[in-house]
Amino acid sequence: MSTVRGSIAAVLVASTPDRAAALRASLERDDDRLAVEPVATVDAALEILRDSPVDCVVAVGRPAEPTGLPAVEAVRDRYPTLPIVFCPDEALDASGVAEAFDAGATDVARASTDSDRAPVLVRRISNAVASARAVAEAERQRDRLEGFVQGVSHDLRNPLNVAQGRLEMARSEGDLEHVDAAASAVDRTLELITDLLTLAKQGEQPEGLEPVDLSALADECWANVATGEATLVVNSDRQILADRGRLKRLLENLFRNSVEHGGEDVSVAVGDISPIYTTTRAGAVLPSGFFVEDDGPGIPDDERDRVFEVGYTTDRNGTGFGLNIASEVASAHGWEIAVSEGPRGGARFEITGVEHED
Repeated sequence: MSTVRGSIAAVLVASTPDRAAALRASLERDDDRLAVEPVATVDAALEILRDSPVDCVVAVGRPAEPTGLPAVEAVRDRYPTLPIVFCPDEALDASGVAEAFDAGATDVARASTDSDRAPVLVRRISNAVASARAVAEAERQRDRLEGFVQGVSHDLRNPLNVAQGRLEMARSEGDLEHVDAAASAVDRTLELITDLLTLAKQGEQPEGLEPVDLSALADECWANVATGEATLVVNSDRQILADRGRLKRLLENLFRNSVEHGGEDVSVAVGDISPIYTTTRAGAVLPSGFFVEDDGPGIPDDERDRVFEVGYTTDRNGTGFGLNIASEVASAHGWEIAVSEGPRGGARFEITGVEHED
């Protein structure tokens, strides 16, 4: 589960509404990154976890109460890597703390609305979330490396084998046409290497984000892509917090994909995906972002899970890295990218979890 990288979405499970409200106010006051959703039962917490991106669960109560260790166990059973901070109503001895960790708690800290003690719980939540995000990023980079190695070994081997075979034939037959074919294979190899190097860079986490005008950047990217008679319509007034260069790469690759598969008269649209607000601050971190869609032939259902794979392409002249690079850019920002059918029947790419400049 992930949310906008600079925020922390927490679900607070406490059976007493007044205490939950006071604790939520205290936590949000001490750290403006926190958006806390208070609930009275573990079932309500699990419902939110199922439907919304959440960074941490805070369980408040005595160990034997439903909102105590039973809540910790229920959440941990379904979400093995989610940070869970248990806040007992009373001080625990060493065996009680050990019992909490055995139940699946990431950390144990007393819940308090006292201005001097509340920051302790805030730090515990922040540290637990930071640690979980670091582990998730390390796993993502490991998966990226495995995919990168597979892409290099598989996609470079074929054209190099062709070049090697053609040169051997040129030596034995003295036919210069084989040299031309070998040169084409080498050109193909260089093209693949360029895309692979781009792929390696785009998946790294950006060092800093800046407000980027989505509409203006989309127009700039459209001008950089060979679009023929294709048309672009942008309906957005948002400033997106992003690495401008990488967002540019994402948009250009999505535009290029629409034109290559939808034809030079395809129509492409870019627009906002509005956040879904609830009655608490946590609603502000529910998925929002932007979309890129076209009126081309679309992507069949059985291919949508594969379009972001390294080297996957239906174009014999393509390298298969364009959509994977777009996916890597989104992932590096902490965003999600998904493909579906648009309202005009073509492909619709949704990028969510995007933070906007207010």
